[in-house]
Amino acid sequence: MWTTKKFLIWGKTYPEFSKTYYETVCTGAVDAETGRLVRIYPVTLRYMKEPFKAYDWIEVEAERNTSDFRPESFRIRQDTLKVVGHVDTKKKGDWPERRRWILGPKNVFASVEALQAAEAADHTSLGLIRPREIRRVYMRKKPDAERDEWDRQRAAALQQKELFVDAETETQDLQYMPVQYRACFRCDDPDCKTEHDLSILDWGVYVLSRREYAARGPAMAEQKVIEKIEELLDPSKRDPFLFLGNTKGHSQSFMIVGLFHPPIEPAPKVAEPPRQGSLF
Repeated sequence: MWTTKKFLIWGKTYPEFSKTYYETVCTGAVDAETGRLVRIYPVTLRYMKEPFKAYDWIEVEAERNTSDFRPESFRIRQDTLKVVGHVDTKKKGDWPERRRWILGPKNVFASVEALQAAEAADHTSLGLIRPREIRRVYMRKKPDAERDEWDRQRAAALQQKELFVDAETETQDLQYMPVQYRACFRCDDPDCKTEHDLSILDWGVYVLSRREYAARGPAMAEQKVIEKIEELLDPSKRDPFLFLGNTKGHSQSFMIVGLFHPPIEPAPKVAEPPRQGSLF
């Protein structure tokens, strides 16, 4: 049943072609009513008159997507969407509000294995984990077969009647990303004995990559992106978490769909006891 819901946007993955909507973005949010992580779809973000950004509050008509067994999946009526607020971090003191919504007790898991166990039990498909250490951030080049498949999906999408955008715009020339960034890490859980190696799908990472490619060329661009990811996940300066999500077809395989990197909160200062005056 369609109802008006309020969501806090926390992330977006790189756009994909769609036969129905031409181009869509899988968008992560927090449901204001339940405090739980959700995904909303379809979102043709680059064609919206007033596109939202990360940590905007939105109101939109939504309903559970009953064709998707993952409980966090919601369909939206995009033409009803409006931005109604924003959780900013221009001041360090503003981070606790983001933490309060993002790091709810039902959203955080001790490890990748704990999230996989939840998926096996009730199809949970979104969650945050805290890495104990980031062993390595690296880039791998995509094989030629992935580029060929991307071209086929683009051609198929162009042939369909669009619901939200005019196909003549050619998706504002959506660019193929020839590389994939990945992170190797260990979970902050003594029971986790595995080093995980997961792909990073966060849209912001690839926007940065595209910008650096244009400014510096491939080799320097890739290094700059890796350095930026390492900076955001540096545990000496931040309290990093990884948003993990899966796909409907591969429900036990999780990917990094977003980064959450609040600064480390300084320890509160302990007031010194008043000095006793001299008796003489």
